[in-house]
Amino acid sequence: MATATAGAAETVRAPFFTTKAISIIAFTATLIFSQNMLSVSSQIGVGDWEFWIDWKDYAWAPFVFTWLVAIHFPVYSWVFNKFFKIHFGATLVVMFWFLQRSLMVQLFYVGMNNYPFNYVQLPAYMLPAMATDFTLILFGLKKHMGLYTLVACFLAAILVVPSQFLFLNTPFLLSNVVYPDPLAAGSTHVMPVWSLIRMVIPKAPIPSYIAEGFTWPLPYKSFYDPYIIMTGFTGIMGVVWSGFTYIFIKAIFYGVEKTTKHFVKPAGA
Repeated sequence: MATATAGAAETVRAPFFTTKAISIIAFTATLIFSQNMLSVSSQIGVGDWEFWIDWKDYAWAPFVFTWLVAIHFPVYSWVFNKFFKIHFGATLVVMFWFLQRSLMVQLFYVGMNNYPFNYVQLPAYMLPAMATDFTLILFGLKKHMGLYTLVACFLAAILVVPSQFLFLNTPFLLSNVVYPDPLAAGSTHVMPVWSLIRMVIPKAPIPSYIAEGFTWPLPYKSFYDPYIIMTGFTGIMGVVWSGFTYIFIKAIFYGVEKTTKHFVKPAGA
């Protein structure tokens, strides 16, 4: 009986990609590929919007950012957890992407003097990446994949707004500027940059001064607030993108399951 059991065990081959050396190579390749995909997607989808202190068009910003964070980050979290037992895959990819951007800026911009490095999007991406990682820890890999995808995409999408505005721009937005009074010659007003931006820059498909009439740059008192509207819109878009993300993750799971079964079937079968 013992001999038969040993012989049966010898007829089963372990997948070659489960060896330690191959796992290290696969992890390195996956990390490089993932951060390159994030970099390319950011350049194509976001482009020079990362240079803007405040988004120039609130009507389209939710489309631009949500597809990137709601599709990439949940997949990164799932792949690194599934294959490499790493519970912070999306955050890891963002950190390596930031190192790549730092190197690129140092190489192609002399001393970063001609590049507004504080306007790149690490803060705008870090919170969504952390949210997807923690969501996967909460729901697990297998039992609640659909719920994980829905919640992770939703959180990643809505967290773009506070991370972009609060963490990236707070020191600049709180600095005071002198603004000339357009109705009284020679008069000026001192106000934070935050108030100036909220008055002057278009906040929706139409500028605020057209929608509401000219108002002094005081704290907002209207229900019509572009940040509330855009945050809600990003949440809706995150739910929309979650369907595509779920299909993508299921496709990866199905392909890996079929491949694994092929390699572990009895030798000679």
